[in-house]
Amino acid sequence: MKKSLVLAGLLSVGSLVSAANIEYYVAAGAGKGYQTVKATVNGISSETSDNGGMGSISGGVLINDTHRVGLEYAKYNTSGSSSMYSVALGYDYRFHIKQSKFKPFIGLAYVRTKYSEDVVNDATTTWDKLSYDIDTNAIMGRVGVDYDINTNFYVSAMYDYAFSTSGDTNTGFTAGGTHYDANLEVDKLSRFQFLVGYKF
Repeated sequence: MKKSLVLAGLLSVGSLVSAANIEYYVAAGAGKGYQTVKATVNGISSETSDNGGMGSISGGVLINDTHRVGLEYAKYNTSGSSSMYSVALGYDYRFHIKQSKFKPFIGLAYVRTKYSEDVVNDATTTWDKLSYDIDTNAIMGRVGVDYDINTNFYVSAMYDYAFSTSGDTNTGFTAGGTHYDANLEVDKLSRFQFLVGYKF
């Protein structure tokens, strides 16, 4: 009896998958990223914000023209001697408004970022290390809208915001003859971008 129920379940799942309309997509985007690095020394915190341009490439699957699952790589133009990139796994739900070519969507993504910066010693400050990396795990919510140009090409506008971040690094420096330990983390991250995509 149990075997027959399992078999029936597998057949049901298989029929749903075979009935689904599955398309693949690739997309390229450009926009602006906003990130804040927080430094804490002796319990006192200060923040430095950056809002340079960004670019992304992504690809994945679109199921029944509604459920989109994909991977994204993004590179950010940060200031000074810093750099940052991210890799994301995301899901979007596209809303269909009658026969409209506009399809608003909401989504959620797990994002892994790496922020790196080179530091320079000067007459007053000596760093323990001349570079540091901050690896951050973020959960980002997003909203946007797609416009289907035709059956293959579409354009999108999207905004996403990290409502949960984790990950930091520790480094040290000496200033005025006193050594300090510093904790560094990317505690704010958001992005706005335009994308051009192709479904096949």
